[in-house]
Amino acid sequence: MAGVYFHIPFCHQKCHYCDFYSIRDSKGIADLIKSEIEEVFLRKNYLDHEMVKTIYFGGGTPSLLGVDQINDLLCSVRDNFEVDAECEITLEANPDDLSEEFLFELHKNGINRLSIGIQSFNDDILKFLGRRHDSKMLVGIVEFAQKVGFSNISADLIFAIPGMSFEVYSDSLEKIAKLGIQHVSAYSLSVEKGTYFYKLLSNSKISEVDEEEVLLQFNTTIDILAEHGFTQYEISNYAKEGYESKHNSSYWERKAYLGIGPSAHSYNGNSRQWNVSNTKNYCSNISLSGSYFELEQLTNSDKFNEYLMTGLRTSKGISLNFIKDNFEDSIFRYFVKEVKQILDSDLMFAVGDRLALTRKGMLISDYIVRKFYFV
Repeated sequence: MAGVYFHIPFCHQKCHYCDFYSIRDSKGIADLIKSEIEEVFLRKNYLDHEMVKTIYFGGGTPSLLGVDQINDLLCSVRDNFEVDAECEITLEANPDDLSEEFLFELHKNGINRLSIGIQSFNDDILKFLGRRHDSKMLVGIVEFAQKVGFSNISADLIFAIPGMSFEVYSDSLEKIAKLGIQHVSAYSLSVEKGTYFYKLLSNSKISEVDEEEVLLQFNTTIDILAEHGFTQYEISNYAKEGYESKHNSSYWERKAYLGIGPSAHSYNGNSRQWNVSNTKNYCSNISLSGSYFELEQLTNSDKFNEYLMTGLRTSKGISLNFIKDNFEDSIFRYFVKEVKQILDSDLMFAVGDRLALTRKGMLISDYIVRKFYFV
């Protein structure tokens, strides 16, 4: 199994919390599509003839593309790879881009999974986040999508937002859970350098949400969504049975994937590479046959650290037997020694040979993984 990811960096405007690579000038979309199609051809051997079972359009705002442009990118994958007949094809979209006609054309042209950036059902919170839509259109957008045939819809939600009450967040959870969608991605807000929120935080105009409130909202997310038939299968992701994101799951299971476009990452089990985070440079270097990415060969220690980093994000956790069978004795002994301290706390639990994080542990997963890193 392998996946292909297309990064579409263009946005109408930058959301106040976003630190992903994106640009507001959308005049270069046509040039980008041409370059991404060329990159697919240049890297047609990267996946070592594995069948492509997932294609994902992320960003930025992929819903800024025209249907013909999306179809051209899909055709480039089919022309250069063997693509599964039941390939999961996801498009991330902003609600304000999704007219009924556009949704119909997307579905007709093969997009079979839609990821909608709802974030909140509260208009004050949406304005605070820098979103362009309001709460009134959200229910209608989901109903439009269902009407034209989308039966696999994911919605994004954000919690731990400064100034957002527990009641406001719970109300958004209840509304999103009752929409008849199949998947929810709920993220704790992280204030990153370079964002508008970071500037506000640095100037003491906002304060980060305290740890107890974050844990309360996180636990509430799990509990309310469970009441509506969702299972938490990864720290931030919840799905009804059979609707887990195949593409994102491939990241956590360390399957091979090819990242196309500026700032996109790729992984094939032995190396990682990442494209230049500048759209003009990316397009120019592609057209001139120049270098447009950096490459890192993974050591066995790197592979162990990545196994921890990805596996501990999931409800399945990690396997002691897998570590023992696939890594040197020195790594296994080191891990067994270090893990005892975490198991003695309420951050991790064991079932058979598998180790997974508790709810509290999930919220500090980066800290726990760093404690296990083998260098």
